[in-house]
Amino acid sequence: TLINPQASFSEQGHGIERAINGGPTSGWSVSPRVGENHVATFETKQPVNFKSKTKLTITIWQSSVLRHFHGLGRFRISATSLPTSKEKPLLLYGLTDQSLEILAIPPARRTVAMQQKLLKDFRLIDPKYIQLQTAAQEHEKKAPKNPYDTIKAQTVAELKTPRKTHFLIRGDFLIPDYEVHSNTPAMFPVMKVENGQPSRLDLARWLFDPKHPLTSRVTVNRVWTNYFGRGIVPTIDDFGTQGEPPSHPELLDWMARWFMTPLEQGGAGWHMKKLHTLIVTSATYRQASKSRPELARRDPYNAWLSCQVRLRAEGEIVRDIALSTSGLIKHRYGGPSVRPQQPDGVAMLGYANSVKWKTSAGDDRYRRGIYTFFQRTVPFPMLMTFDSPDSNLTCLRRERSNTPLQALTLWNDPVFFECAQKLGKRIISEVPGSNNPEQTIDLRIRHLFQLCMARNPNENELVITRELYHSQKKFVQGNPQSATALVIDKKLTGSDLEDAATWVMIARTMINTDEFITRP
Repeated sequence: TLINPQASFSEQGHGIERAINGGPTSGWSVSPRVGENHVATFETKQPVNFKSKTKLTITIWQSSVLRHFHGLGRFRISATSLPTSKEKPLLLYGLTDQSLEILAIPPARRTVAMQQKLLKDFRLIDPKYIQLQTAAQEHEKKAPKNPYDTIKAQTVAELKTPRKTHFLIRGDFLIPDYEVHSNTPAMFPVMKVENGQPSRLDLARWLFDPKHPLTSRVTVNRVWTNYFGRGIVPTIDDFGTQGEPPSHPELLDWMARWFMTPLEQGGAGWHMKKLHTLIVTSATYRQASKSRPELARRDPYNAWLSCQVRLRAEGEIVRDIALSTSGLIKHRYGGPSVRPQQPDGVAMLGYANSVKWKTSAGDDRYRRGIYTFFQRTVPFPMLMTFDSPDSNLTCLRRERSNTPLQALTLWNDPVFFECAQKLGKRIISEVPGSNNPEQTIDLRIRHLFQLCMARNPNENELVITRELYHSQKKFVQGNPQSATALVIDKKLTGSDLEDAATWVMIARTMINTDEFITRP
C-alpha cells in the first residue's frame, strides 16, 4: 500500500493523491503544464525488507480517454531505501544520472550546456533557492493586474470595404438617393487624407489643425462659461448662424489662438491647466461679485463682466466642500468608483429591488464626488437634487436651481450630518477652551467662519451666531438624549456633551447657508 504522495505539480481537482485512491475514474493530471518534467513520490505503508536481491513489479493503470492531458509520456521509475519522517519527507528532486555523469568530468572540460544542466538541477534541491523562489512567487501574486487582461472595452475597427451611405429622401431609409462619402463641411479647411480614404485618424488631425476655426474657440468658451456662468458666446452649443454672437470677439480670437500655439512659442500648447491658470489669475476673474447699480439696466446679464458672478457650486463640489471643511475628505486620485452613504431605502426604489448599494468602507466613503458610482436606475439622490446631469447623456451646460429640497438635503442627508459632526468636533479641538467662556465662543465662531466662508464674520453675524449658541446650549441641556445622538463620541457626559452637541448644531446651520455652497 502506498501513502504520503507528493508531486511537483498537479492540476486543480486532480491531485497526486487521486493516483492511489483505487478509483477507476480518477487520477493525477498535470494539465495545462503538459510536456514538462514532473516528479511524484510515494512511500510504502510497511517497510519492504528482503534478504536477497528482489525484482519489484509496478503496475501503472491509465484509464483516461483524454490522453493528451492525462496520459504519461516518457517516464522513469526509481526506488530508494532512505528513511523518511514528517519533518524530513522524501525529496521530490535529486541529482539525475546525467548530472552524476557531468560531475565525473573535470570542471575545465565541461561545456556551457553541462554547466547549465548542473545549475538547473542544483536549483531544484537547494533549500535556500527554493525558499527565495517561493517568496518571489508569493510577492508576484500581489502585483496589480494588467488592465488589458481585466478590463473589457469596446474597440473600433475600420471595415476593409467601407459601407455605402446614401442621402435619404425625407429621412426615410427605404428611399435612398445619391451616394455620399466621408468628408467635412466645405466652409472649413480641407481635411488631409493619407491613404486615399478618410479615416478617424485623419478626422482627429483635422480637428486639431491650427487652421481649424472651431475646436480651440469652443473649448475656450466652454471653460470660460464654467468660471463666469456665461460664455463669451452665450450659446455654447451653437456657434452657427442660430447662435448668439460673441460679446468680446477679439478676446475669444486671442484666447483661441494662444490656446493652440505651441509652448515653445509662448502659447498653451493645448494644455488645459494653462488655460485654467490664465483665467483664474486674470483681473476679470478676481473682481468682487458686488453688483454695480449704474449698470443694472444697461448690462442686466453682466455680459460686459463689470463684476464677478455668484454661482452655486456644482453637485459634486457641494459635497466636496462639506468634506473639506470638516476634514474628512480623502484626496486619492484614480481607482474604481465608490459608493458613499446615502439615505436608507433609496436603493430599494430600483426595479424589482435589483439595486444593491453597499456603502464603501474606510477612506473610500470620503473621496471626492467625481468618483461616486452613478447608478442609472437609481442615481445618487444628493447629486440629482443639485442638478447633476444624467451620466448617459452629454451635457454642455448644467442648469442651476434653488429649491427647498436642497436645503433639506444639506440639513438631513447622512453625508452632511456626518460632516457637521466632524466639523463641530474640529472647532472644539482646534480652539480649546479658556477661563473666559464668552471669548472662547467668539474665537470658535471666527474660526468656523474662516473654515466655512474663508472670511471673518462681521459684527452682526457674530452676534447672531452667539445667540444661536446660547439657544442651542439651552436646548441640549434640557434634552440629553438628543445631545448624545448628535455627537460622534457617545461617551461624553455633562458640560462636554452639551458643548459638543451645541457646536454640531451650529456647524449644521453653517453648512445649510447659501454662502457655504456659493462661489462668491
